[in-house]
Amino acid sequence: MKVQIFIQLLLYSFTFIESWSQENIPLGTWRLHLSYNDVNHVAVADDRVFAAINSGIMIYDKLDQSITTVTKMEGLISSLITALSYDQQRDILLIGHQNGLISILTNSQLFSVNNILTSTAISGSKKINHISIHNENAFLSTDFGVVVFDLNKREVKETYRDLSETGDVLKINQTAVLTDSIFLATENGVIAGSLTGTSNLLDFRSWKRYDQGPLSAHVAVIGVFSNSIHAGINGTGLFRLVDGNWVLQNYLQNESFRYVSSAVADLIVTTTDQVWRYDGVTLVELGAGEIKNPDAAIEEAGLIWVADGEKGLVKFNGSSAMSFKPNGPSSNAGWRINYNQDITRAIHGGFSSSDQPLNRKPSLDQFINGQWSELPSTTGNDITDFDKSGNVLFISSFGSGIERIDSESTTILNDLNSPLTKINPTDPFIPITSIEGSANGLWVANYGVLKSLHLLSNDLSWQSFSFTQAQASFPIELLVDQNARVWMVINPAKGGGVIVFDKATNSSVYLTSEAGKGGLPANAIRSIANDRDGKIWLGTDAGVVFFPISTNIFGATVDPTRPIYENRFLLRDESVTAIAVDGGNRKWLGTNNGVWLFDPGGEELIYNFTEENSPLLSNKIIDISIDPKNGEVFFATDNGLVSFRSDATESAFQFSAVKIFPNPVSTDFNGQVAINGLYTDAIVKITDISGRMVWQTQANGGTATWNARQLNGNRVSTGMYLVFATSEDGAERHVGKIAVIE
Repeated sequence: MKVQIFIQLLLYSFTFIESWSQENIPLGTWRLHLSYNDVNHVAVADDRVFAAINSGIMIYDKLDQSITTVTKMEGLISSLITALSYDQQRDILLIGHQNGLISILTNSQLFSVNNILTSTAISGSKKINHISIHNENAFLSTDFGVVVFDLNKREVKETYRDLSETGDVLKINQTAVLTDSIFLATENGVIAGSLTGTSNLLDFRSWKRYDQGPLSAHVAVIGVFSNSIHAGINGTGLFRLVDGNWVLQNYLQNESFRYVSSAVADLIVTTTDQVWRYDGVTLVELGAGEIKNPDAAIEEAGLIWVADGEKGLVKFNGSSAMSFKPNGPSSNAGWRINYNQDITRAIHGGFSSSDQPLNRKPSLDQFINGQWSELPSTTGNDITDFDKSGNVLFISSFGSGIERIDSESTTILNDLNSPLTKINPTDPFIPITSIEGSANGLWVANYGVLKSLHLLSNDLSWQSFSFTQAQASFPIELLVDQNARVWMVINPAKGGGVIVFDKATNSSVYLTSEAGKGGLPANAIRSIANDRDGKIWLGTDAGVVFFPISTNIFGATVDPTRPIYENRFLLRDESVTAIAVDGGNRKWLGTNNGVWLFDPGGEELIYNFTEENSPLLSNKIIDISIDPKNGEVFFATDNGLVSFRSDATESAFQFSAVKIFPNPVSTDFNGQVAINGLYTDAIVKITDISGRMVWQTQANGGTATWNARQLNGNRVSTGMYLVFATSEDGAERHVGKIAVIE
């Protein structure tokens, strides 16, 4: 069974790249924000070079040096890309996915073949590890065997499964073909079979096995060079098959291998941090100092094309190296994303679930005027949070304290010049998990220590606070509410719950799932947000609750309110990993099963986005942030960042610079007309020139939308239409016009 997905690829993707220069996208549309720094696979055609990241393909045109991309926006399946190979004869690119799907890219179309994906005969992993092409067939190395794919018919021809010596599942890492034989690099040696048709390769007993001595190990790579098969075993070296015996070569011993590829005269070998060329006599390192983390490399016409884990697609020509990648964030690893002072910023650091550093490089990304740029930091690896107050930027890390940047200087705040504390006095490790600006200054969560909460006042003086509860030593997120109280979310692995601290009265309370002492649906709190009315919303492992601003947190009974949706507690079966509040006071809730948008009270569902029904790159949502000025909602997932332009913006209690766009509107327009700059939650009525009502709605914050239809659903005719907007009490008014044209 073949499934065809149609796209207008090159034109569409070029348009998409150009759209990065646009600050805004239309209402109700999406855009991806992918980093192409970490390229995992590379394939070369005569006029193009293909480079793959986990969630997309970059195409570099050798002639005009343009870059286009193929992503989920263009129809590419969102399952992670795990293999790539180009068929020169048929001019097609084969893409292998983690879930077993095969994607085929031509100049104008993208096809998907789902035989492996939908097979019920395969119970375990269906991951495609490698693709090699020989004559009319592509050989797909998978976690369960080898799939033979007919390149002319574009269908699965046969599958060699259960290839261990006992007929059990055997993982295949790579394949290579020499004359009439195919060689498989497996998790237990090398096996070989004849392609002449005299052998039944469907039978595991038909394969010749090389699994003794040094070859009784995991064989990482295999390739052809100098009319011989070469196989690489990590920590040992490269072996060459000579007269039926495997001979250890005298170069690249004790290395870890990622890829081997052969050209007419050279063997190209990729190890952990180097690329090597061997011509049969001399071994030469390529791109020393320029190539950082290579996953694969291919030689073509004297050039070396490298898929690098830090610099993207790299072209190495002699002694020079050049990197190619479209604009995007510096990484697809998500931790936090936030909007502050007209800029959306994303950070990719953090720490592990076992409170260990992730060793992610110290940088954060800024999205300004539709373009991403990287802001390097000297804080140290694993940035956890940032905050900007006035002209002062603070960047925290899990290990190196806080970097303070103003117009005159940069200062690292640590245990030498502040009360920030190490977990262990002998270990230079100062874990800061969260920072939060306030009118009083910067609040700091110092993880794993007795005095876990600090305040850096605006005059640069410090105060430190400790609490009676042992759990207070493990805060992972801070929020300051409208009453200046600090909410400290506690690591669920250390007891969970939330501690609320009022500096003015020096009072604190520990809220948990115990009735009358928090009444939370679960102690594991995964997210927190402050809404437009001052309510504090908590996302837990068993749904969502909120505390009204009037709640006496320090009183005898402090149980929260649990919204009801479809006669059940809101998302009671979901772990709510992210909460963001838009200009209409609506709640965007991220879970491990996608995104939900509810009305201000959490009782009416507006959207439910998943990777199956939207361009979301994954259902696992790590964080959500909203640009309040244009309503664009950013979703950080475990596979990268994507955004959606919603119909809610921030507002004020006045009409200010009301804008209507598009205007004029064509009769075949199928999008939403946005009316921005409205009084908060204004009532909007649209009439024709004679005063007949054609539409009525209420703004979400400062934005109302109209689909160019009448109340009965029919399209409006050409002509001039009037927009009457009033505040809910009728005291403030605005009148505008919309033209509908042919």
